[in-house]
Amino acid sequence: MSKNKGKRPYGLKGKEIGMYYKKLSQQRKQNSKEEAKIKLGCDVSVPPAMLDRVQGYVKLFKDGVATQVNEQRLNEDFKTQFGALISVDFDEFLDEMKKQHGNMESFDNERLDKQLLQKQEEAHELNNIFQERYRARLRLPTMAQAANIIDAVANNQVVLIVGSTGCGKTTQVPQILLDDAIGKGIGSQCRIVCTQPRRISAITVAERVSYERAEKIGKSVGYQIRLEACKPRERASITYCTTGVLLHQLQSDPLMHNTSVLILDEIHERSVETDLLMGLLKLILPHRPALKVLLMSATVRVQDFCDYFDQCPMFHIDGVMFPVQMLYLEDVLELTGYQFDSKREKRAKSAAEQAEHRAMIEPYIRRVRGNFDKCVLEQLRLPESEGCDIDFVSHLIYHICSREAEGAILVFMPGYDKISQLHSILEKPRTALGQHWKDHLQLYTLHSMLPSVEQQAVFGRVPRGKRKVIISTIIAETSVTIDDVVYVINTGRTKVSSYDTETNIQALEEAWVTKANTQQRRGRAGRVQPGICYNLFSRAREERMPEMPTPEILRSKLESILLSLKLMHIEDPYGFLQTLINPPAKEAISNGLALLKRIEALDSAGLLTPLGMHLAKMPIDPQMGKMMLMSTLFRCWDPISSAAAALSYKSPFYTPIGLERRVDETKRRLACNMRSDHLCLHNTICAYRECGRAQRQRDFCYNNFLSFMTLQQLDRMKQQFAQLLHNYKFLSSSDCQHDKSNSNSENVSLVRAIIGAGLYPNMAHLHKARQIRNQVRTVHSMTTDDGRHVNFHPSSVNSGEASFESNYFVYYQRQKSSALYLLDATMVFPMALIIFGDGVDSGVTDKTPYISVAQTYYFKCNPETAAVVMELRDSLKHLLLKKALYPAPVDENSHENELIRAIELLLSLDEGMGDEYSDDIDNI
Repeated sequence: MSKNKGKRPYGLKGKEIGMYYKKLSQQRKQNSKEEAKIKLGCDVSVPPAMLDRVQGYVKLFKDGVATQVNEQRLNEDFKTQFGALISVDFDEFLDEMKKQHGNMESFDNERLDKQLLQKQEEAHELNNIFQERYRARLRLPTMAQAANIIDAVANNQVVLIVGSTGCGKTTQVPQILLDDAIGKGIGSQCRIVCTQPRRISAITVAERVSYERAEKIGKSVGYQIRLEACKPRERASITYCTTGVLLHQLQSDPLMHNTSVLILDEIHERSVETDLLMGLLKLILPHRPALKVLLMSATVRVQDFCDYFDQCPMFHIDGVMFPVQMLYLEDVLELTGYQFDSKREKRAKSAAEQAEHRAMIEPYIRRVRGNFDKCVLEQLRLPESEGCDIDFVSHLIYHICSREAEGAILVFMPGYDKISQLHSILEKPRTALGQHWKDHLQLYTLHSMLPSVEQQAVFGRVPRGKRKVIISTIIAETSVTIDDVVYVINTGRTKVSSYDTETNIQALEEAWVTKANTQQRRGRAGRVQPGICYNLFSRAREERMPEMPTPEILRSKLESILLSLKLMHIEDPYGFLQTLINPPAKEAISNGLALLKRIEALDSAGLLTPLGMHLAKMPIDPQMGKMMLMSTLFRCWDPISSAAAALSYKSPFYTPIGLERRVDETKRRLACNMRSDHLCLHNTICAYRECGRAQRQRDFCYNNFLSFMTLQQLDRMKQQFAQLLHNYKFLSSSDCQHDKSNSNSENVSLVRAIIGAGLYPNMAHLHKARQIRNQVRTVHSMTTDDGRHVNFHPSSVNSGEASFESNYFVYYQRQKSSALYLLDATMVFPMALIIFGDGVDSGVTDKTPYISVAQTYYFKCNPETAAVVMELRDSLKHLLLKKALYPAPVDENSHENELIRAIELLLSLDEGMGDEYSDDIDNI
């Protein structure tokens, strides 16, 4: 026997050893899975009489479509219609665009140029409002660099402008270039597009620039975000848009033939879209020599961008208007004399955290021993002294109120939970000092769940004798500028998303900010007078902080990006993505491609399918796009578009501090026991509509913790989705509530199945739902299809429920925070999985016949049912291919509708067998 048996092969070193054991572990798991006995779920066999009816409907469908067009003909049509489109590479695609648009550099219009110049001169000479606002603009640091900016853009195709928060680069650079073009009599040739990483930024900046130009928005300045726009005039204009919108436009116009200047703002944030756009520009710019590109960044580690664009010129703009004093934890402890209670259990740190803190702080203490009081140094040694200790933050707020001049206080907290805690302690203080200042504080919160109208409240002035305190997440770092902030409290913590390529899980965890974040936060003070930034971490901690955030493309799923690249004729995503500043992991690309193949957006060779082409054109996640397309065929548009709009934007529910339980009760009431977060959202929109007929929408929103603005936005998005699908000919009307689009919208089993068809393969299986006696709480034992244990997020309407008619759920997003949660979920029945899932097969185990989905879910099923279901699935595939090539609604009197009737009949069986489907759930 070999002495090396059971050991790793000789000669392996370093990373090779790890890879060897990883592969060995995967092989053992695979072998174990193959050897494991199949566990059969409920019986999905269909009664013979009903099965005959289903088979009859399928036969009518097949007989009808056979006389019209067969699958071979459909594939030939696809090659004819789209073959040339998908076979060309990116360079060939650009050459074709050049031919279509002709001489794209010729935009001049002499008559318009004279009119623009005359109006500009009149504004400078005669318009008092414009003159006053222009004088205010001149005080911004960017305006002092106007001549340098104009000269750099004239002499270079790519320019990098570096400036801290508050220098005015976002608002002033586009105006400087537009006014210069108009002044030179070439305004008609100037069309500036400025990208923003967030929707709120695009809108608020556009409104601000319109104000500075003494114009209404939509004249020389406008904005465009996903599914919403207030566009400016065609020429001599500035458009602020989200980076995603620009990427979508590149699908049809990759050379941006209508754009003379492209400004990529906030590139230091390293969003997926920005990195992708910079990669595409490297390919596009040689074909558009007249296109000017300005990159705008904060001041941290900008050389990477300079290098990426072949050493493009770079110049700096001074930042804030007034000096800002930077204080660190040791300074704040000395100022306030605060001492931590290290014995409080809630502040307990793990042994690893304590060791890490010791290793960091002890060398620093030895360096600064002579600079600080011994008591301060003892406090620094406590691990709980760093970050966002709520009592410490509130004490610092009271200290500022006591010792510092007037000015708003902006507090950066990591997330909603900490915002809630701080708000509560300031509103109901436990100390005498807190009681003294309680009535002098005017509190505001700022986070993504807050309605837009309440976000606007933070910009207002407070009465004399009051101190404005804004408690915010990272949203106030770049997206929102509050002019009267003088004091910034930077806890140094934030919530950061990450993506584990091996587990394919998105996580949201609290982490330390980067040096770039700290500089941005510092810049929020000092806009109206000298300011102070209180960093609640030591200088030692800052030394360990990374310079920049990890680029988003390294911590994100890539499905939407990959689909867009395919539509832009970039057939090798691995090769293209390797050209980015920071290429994503190959596993992330593989995971994205695998999902696109499972939802049939790509074929087995990785080429776009007809369905994939439609999904790539839709400004929404591919899974939600498929869900909406399916709803047009099954005539349940209204509820599905509600779910898609809310998932792609945000929930209309908001949670006031201290009223979390009442919000949960409201959601459950609106869910109407449908066991679906997605249908809860649709029920909410329907109730909102009903109140609209009686002019009671605002009362309805107030009574049910709903954002009126968000519901309005969701309603607009639904109409915009309907218009889009109507334009693509999938819907006969752009009215969301049109009868022909919604004849099945009241069929809950069908609607849940279509949600499942879209969100699949995001599946979870509930094994046990255990009601704890004498308690309201329910404990769920649930796994996703990769075997990971999950639970419903506390905000889900399914959280806490003790019984379900089925133990299968689809979800859009799972996220790891304190545990692994499904953020949203809809209960679905086995037949929906069998009809709309993938990898469906039949077989026999221990003499029992079964039908399976994706080799994961197995159900008892007689051979007769399995045969009919497999035939039905083939027919559905044929129908989907035909509709992707020839979009049109399914007419209720057509042969196509016979297949829809067959599917409806099978799904109706699910609802009648709920108890049998859930008999393996342990309800105690």
